[in-house]
Amino acid sequence: MISKTFRIARMIVLASFALSSAAWAATCSNASLSGTYGLLKGGTDRAGQPTTGVSQLTFDSTTGTYTGEDTSSHDGVITTVPVTGTYTVASNCTVAAIAFGENIAFVVTSTGFFNVNQTTGVTAEGFGVKQGSPTCTNAGVMGRFGFETTGVFLAGAPALGPVAFIGELKLTVNPSGEGVISGHVAGSEDGTILTFAEEPVTGSYKVDRDCRGRATITPKGLSEMHFSLVIVDGGNEMLAIETDADTVVSGSLQR
Repeated sequence: MISKTFRIARMIVLASFALSSAAWAATCSNASLSGTYGLLKGGTDRAGQPTTGVSQLTFDSTTGTYTGEDTSSHDGVITTVPVTGTYTVASNCTVAAIAFGENIAFVVTSTGFFNVNQTTGVTAEGFGVKQGSPTCTNAGVMGRFGFETTGVFLAGAPALGPVAFIGELKLTVNPSGEGVISGHVAGSEDGTILTFAEEPVTGSYKVDRDCRGRATITPKGLSEMHFSLVIVDGGNEMLAIETDADTVVSGSLQR
């Protein structure tokens, strides 16, 4: 089953901040959940198989609807599909929503939201982060990022079993305007430890104007790893899902 350690830690941090922040309104309405957000989610699907996904969602508080795009892995099968849904924000900042015919509950915070799928047979949760006003170009996201992902590799992937990675990545732009990645990663593949010294990485990235993007990371001597990205928090964070077959892996890059 996909590990949720990074999500739980992130939820604790965000929840603590939200509860202490005066920016979190005492009374909420649909206007409290408005604009564009990135969503990172994970758990198990109706078949009991591991699932994870990254979405970009835009909420329209006037109509109580949201739209966007979702890239998910269901037991290692990668899909990208459009999202449409409806939502209603209660005064206590809880939200009842529907998407894909499934019931979803949200809690609005000062930085975004938490959500949980309440459909019978599904056990999945996630968190959303406001997009803010990033400069969504290759040059606009240059800089150093911490990188973390967790999940599981299935039969057919380079390794088999639960995996977790952290890293330090430098994003730059070459003279042709192409995004370039360098850095190191460390982690564990089913208990086999990978150290920073052993795992220098190279790669590339492309950011689109709609604040979605793609990245390729190649650890030394290993196969390329491909990711789909959603840029949030004014460009200070990217939510990521690995899009290679037979992987159920997601995480984030943060400045």
